[in-house]
This record gives sequence, C-alpha cells and structure tokens, in this order.
Amino acid sequence: MENETTKDVTATLEEDYRGRTPRSQELFERARKTMPGGAKGAYFHQPYPLTMARGEGCYLHDVEGQRYVDFANHHTAQVLGHNNPAVIDAIQKQMTKGIALGAPVGIEAELCEEMCRRVASLDRIRFCNSGTEATLHAIRLARGVSGRVKIAKFEGGYHGSHDVVEISSAPSLDKVGSETAPNPVPSAGGMSPHAAEEVVVLPFNDEASVERLITQHRDELACIIFDTKAGIVPQRKEFVQFVGEIARKNDLLFILDEIVGFRVGTGGLQEYYGVTPDLTAYGKVVGGGFPVGAFGGRADIMDLLDGTRGSTGFFQSGTFSAHPITMAAGLATLKQLTPEAFDHLNGLGDRLTAGLNELFTRENIAAKAVNTGSVFSIHFTSEDLINYRSLARTDKAMAHRVFLALLAEGYFLSHGLSMNAISLPTETRHVDGLIEAVGRAIKSR
Repeated sequence: MENETTKDVTATLEEDYRGRTPRSQELFERARKTMPGGAKGAYFHQPYPLTMARGEGCYLHDVEGQRYVDFANHHTAQVLGHNNPAVIDAIQKQMTKGIALGAPVGIEAELCEEMCRRVASLDRIRFCNSGTEATLHAIRLARGVSGRVKIAKFEGGYHGSHDVVEISSAPSLDKVGSETAPNPVPSAGGMSPHAAEEVVVLPFNDEASVERLITQHRDELACIIFDTKAGIVPQRKEFVQFVGEIARKNDLLFILDEIVGFRVGTGGLQEYYGVTPDLTAYGKVVGGGFPVGAFGGRADIMDLLDGTRGSTGFFQSGTFSAHPITMAAGLATLKQLTPEAFDHLNGLGDRLTAGLNELFTRENIAAKAVNTGSVFSIHFTSEDLINYRSLARTDKAMAHRVFLALLAEGYFLSHGLSMNAISLPTETRHVDGLIEAVGRAIKSR
C-alpha cells in the first residue's frame, strides 16, 4: 500500500511521463472516444499507455521518436524481435500468392510437421486464432472423450477468455477461501452462472491438496489443465511431473498450456520438465507475430476432428484458422529457433535474473527476479513465491513506479513487471544495462 511519500513519488513519475509523451496522450484520448478504455485492457497503465510508431530488432520507437529496449516482446510473442528479415520475407512471398484463398495452400501442413517434429507428444495438431480458442477446443475434446463436464485448473492459471477457464484466473484474495481447497471465483462480468460449478480449483505447489481434491472429484472431471506460470512463479520440476502423474492415476486427460512457455526450448515446457501431456495448447511465438492458437496431442484424441470418414460429432474450424500469412510467419520463426538460439535466449534470461537478485540482496530490497528461460518477472515482495496468493500480495505500486522510471531510462517492460521476455537480437549489454537501470530506479523510489 502506498503512503503519502510514495504517492508523491508516483505523482512525480507520472508528471514526468506526461511531459515526455504528449503525443501518446493525445492519441489515447482520441481513441477513448470510440474505443472503451482507449486501448485493450492488457495495454493500459496509469496514466495512459505509450503509442508506438515502429519496432526494429530489440528496439521500439514511440510516436515522440524515443527509443526503448523492448523487454516485453508483445506479451512474449516476438521472440525474434521486430521486423525479422526472414519473417518479413516469408510474409511478403505469401502475400504475392494471396492473402486468404478459402482453401488449403500447403504451408499449414509444413508448420504442422515442424511442430510435430519438435514435440514428442504431438501426433496431430490443429491451428486456430488464439490461445483462448486453443484451450477451448482442447477442453471440448477432453469432455467429449471422457463424457464428464468438470475441469480442474490451478488458482491463478490463465488460459484465455472463455468462461470455464476464467474461473479463478486472478481472484480477489477476499474471495478465495481456503489455501488448500480454493473457491472457484468468476473473474469477469457476464460469465455463465454455472461456470464456477464446472471447475475444481487446485493450489500450486501443494501435492497433498492436489491429490486430495483430484481424488475427491475424479468421477466428475474430464481433465486437468495446467498453466505453469512460466517466468512468473517458480515451479518445481517434481510438482509439474506430479500433476501429470496424478492425472494418469485418476484416468484424467492432462492438458498442458504452453502458450507462453513454448519458447523455453525446442520441445517446449514438456521437454523442459520431463512430462508427456495428452493435449497441449499453443499460441504466441508459433504465429510469428500474427494472431494464432494451436492445440495438439494424441492421435486417438485429435482424430476425432478428422471428418474424412464421416461425422465424429466433433468439429473445429474458423474463417481465419491456419491463415496463410500466419503460417508463413510461424514457420519462418520456428526455423530460426535453433538450439543455439535457445542457448542465447535462456543464457541471457539466467544472467538477467542472477544479476537482479544479486542487486536486490546487495541493496537489501524486498524483491525477487524469476525466469523460465527467456521469460522473466520482477516481483517486489519478501515472501517466497510459491503460488497465486503469494504473487497477488506483491507490491504492485512499487512495480508501477519502477516501470515508469525504466521507461525514462529507455527500457520497455510489461507494466506490472511480470511476464517480460528477451528477444533473439538482445545482447549482453542490453541485459546488463537493464540491471543497472533497475538499480537506479529502486534507489530513488
């Protein structure tokens, strides 16, 4: 909670921000007249978001002409940075052939083959337009296969914006109930009144409670869907493996959400943690910067979407699913994500969090930096980060002040300092520069 002194610091930072970004404020106020809130929810921060003019490599340029090192990567999606030459070339070549032709064009099969080559659990894969669609269809398959309706998800796990997965995605701590048996809490207005009844909420990092809840509800459950909070909350490998094992023990499908975490390595989070899900949801990096979602896994499950032998009772399509431009950009992106590229990305992620944590210890700052590969977060807290509730209690006001101070130094991060990311063009000097800038920001705030 802010006191009068920190409120004054925040006010000074916001005044300075306004002084540097009048064009962004003007464009934001214009947008508010026709767009509720002036920008999509994830972009907004006080006093208003920057408007960007262009990106190049690991840099962004705002409409005032100011340059920032980009450590947000468009919600982690721009793993190759901005205007990657090979991605731009692939897009332009596809555009000369046609933007959307109302029929397969071939490149979608190439991207499917590349995904299945990389990930051992993928026998088949389908593309859609968002991570939301990916988890929706994966859960539909799980319900259809099992004949059961309820799902189990983790408190604080985010899987998109359809009703059943928006239960307890970011619940208020005054509504969550017991830490060992969390309440199902709707996270958005207008949701189905029955959505909460269809979800068993699990606590992170608590094997005994997870086993008890799954055993208690296994005859009602279709699946466990797991967002490991990659780069946000540290996860023990043993716990991730336990979740997969408890699903199999209770004859439940195990759905792994890799929408953020796939960028950790060639085989994604499942290779990183040593688990084999039945179905996996993807998004972000696999679209090369374009709207994308994907879900895939076991052939016997995914082939329920194969209508070549007649109706199976299952269906998935969409006007822009597997869009040729997206497929071209995604394939060009994955081809550049080599083992050497992941070594570079993950090495920078480790260097950054080690340097930040050394800084916090040296300056006696109650803060922690965490990473999973090249995805990282900075949390201001003295608590161990073990679950959603410890994350929810972090000092958000301090994070906002540091965010604004970093903008003034030319570093663009997620405005809550959570779920940031490093892109391939980033160099050691950028990472070390960010560590030094964070040091200056916390000393003066």
